[in-house]
Amino acid sequence: MRLNAIAVTALAAIPATLAFAPSVSKPAMRVPIAMDMSKGDNDFAPSLEQVKNGALSVFAASMIFLTPGPAFVDPAFAAAPAPAAVTTTKEVSKKAEKPKAVDPLAAEKANVEAAKAKVAAAGVTESKAKKALADANSVYKKAEDASTAADKKCLEKKKALISANDKLADAKAKEGASGNMNALKEVESLASKVGAAKDSLKQADTEAAAAKKVKTSAAKSLSEATSAEATTIKAEESAKAGVVSANKKLDDASKKYAENQKKAAKAKAEADKKAKIADAKAKKAAKAKAAKDAKAKAQADKKKAAKDKKAQAAAAKKQAAADQKAKEIKAKKAKEVALKEKQLKAVEKAEKESANKVKSLDSEIAKEKKELQKMKSK
Repeated sequence: MRLNAIAVTALAAIPATLAFAPSVSKPAMRVPIAMDMSKGDNDFAPSLEQVKNGALSVFAASMIFLTPGPAFVDPAFAAAPAPAAVTTTKEVSKKAEKPKAVDPLAAEKANVEAAKAKVAAAGVTESKAKKALADANSVYKKAEDASTAADKKCLEKKKALISANDKLADAKAKEGASGNMNALKEVESLASKVGAAKDSLKQADTEAAAAKKVKTSAAKSLSEATSAEATTIKAEESAKAGVVSANKKLDDASKKYAENQKKAAKAKAEADKKAKIADAKAKKAAKAKAAKDAKAKAQADKKKAAKDKKAQAAAAKKQAAADQKAKEIKAKKAKEVALKEKQLKAVEKAEKESANKVKSLDSEIAKEKKELQKMKSK
């Protein structure tokens, strides 16, 4: 978070027209180090300000890449949310009928793609940093050559001043000894040259100081550009390491998924085998139970048939005894009826034989008839 804050502060310090924006000036030309540095400061391409701003831009961007966590995005430049799609009932039912297959490695694959995108972005930033460093190095070389040339010029001016002073001293000595007018004019001429040499030396000193100041500023920009490039290289290496890590995680996840699939297939095969064995055992048990039940039913049916036969025999025997008894009763009754009929005939015969006895026997005959009728009704 601290690095992010520093990066954002650095970006804020750069003018809006220069930070992360292409230069509207003429394209910078790479100038050999041995180029003549007699040109003015405005002839340097690119300028110190551009190099400095470019180095700060690269440094800030690299800080953002190096810092873990989500990148800072200005809400003004954030992508607008996509409009919500209106889904009809038919579409919902269609989606419900055909669910999309879920990739179990989708998260790992997305991480790999994100890591690759980060490497690409870091590569772009590193390229910009490398260019900024090359530009800063070029500017520094020019500034260094200019400072060296200014120091050399200053030294030459000092030598010229010393030589002029020496000549002036010699001329004054000659003029004092001879008192010649020409010698006096020579002294005056040399004095004028010494004054001009002093002015020239002063100008050279001023130019040397200015060149040294430019060199110091260029050295600072070069140092910043070097640091920024080192940071971007580190960011790119970190991003590449992230790709390696993401690929390894994807590879590990793929292997684990394959192992889980293999284990699941093995477990399913074992479960199917156990289910098949259990089904076979269940069928065998059901068959044995059906056979046992059939045998038990057959035995029960046999026992029932024997019992029913025995019961039928007993019932038949009982019926035969009943029929025999009824026959005996009927025979006895028939015998009794025959006897009564015989007695009645005897009485009727006796009645016929003895008419006088009819009246006395009417009651007896009625009684016998009644008794006979009762016996028949039984």
